[in-house]
Amino acid sequence: MSAADHWNDHYQQGKGFRPVTEKEVALLAEHLGPGSGRRALDLGCGTGEYAAALHDLGFTTTGVDFSQIAVTTAQDRHHARDGLDFRHLDTDRGGLDLLPPGTFDLVTCRLFLPFVDLVPTVAGARRLLAPGSRLLVTTPLAERQRAGWESIGLRSAALDLLRSFGWADAAEYPLDELLCLLLTTHPTPERTCR
Repeated sequence: MSAADHWNDHYQQGKGFRPVTEKEVALLAEHLGPGSGRRALDLGCGTGEYAAALHDLGFTTTGVDFSQIAVTTAQDRHHARDGLDFRHLDTDRGGLDLLPPGTFDLVTCRLFLPFVDLVPTVAGARRLLAPGSRLLVTTPLAERQRAGWESIGLRSAALDLLRSFGWADAAEYPLDELLCLLLTTHPTPERTCR
């Protein structure tokens, strides 16, 4: 079963995911500042609650998910909000390549990275960020999960790999039992040697 099939089945059954809390929104506001029309991309948006929270902070937000059922649910729930868009896009099958590079000021991966191929997803997210922009990863830590639930979190080695992508800055803050990792790109485009 593909990831898309798994999550379509999950959402078809009416299941959701971990709700976005007031504390989480307050931490977003504290660490990101006002959206002021900046463009945000929420990877693995599910039914859209986190993307809606970013929108409410002033970001022009696009949420993408590989579950068509989740995207349809998000569109139905949040259709009245201008500047909030949801799209069906499979990050594991090159979907991020369909988005124009350097166009987002923020890319978020809330409870998402453990379910996808980490390196190409982060590389794709980074390609979408404008210079001086941020990638926000919110995740449980695999080592802190009860037996049998380790797969819902990132392992310490995966977090070390994330930090090694050559960011200008990396900051961490706790959110209950979750870790938030805020990674900032360099303020000018990095040059590559030919």
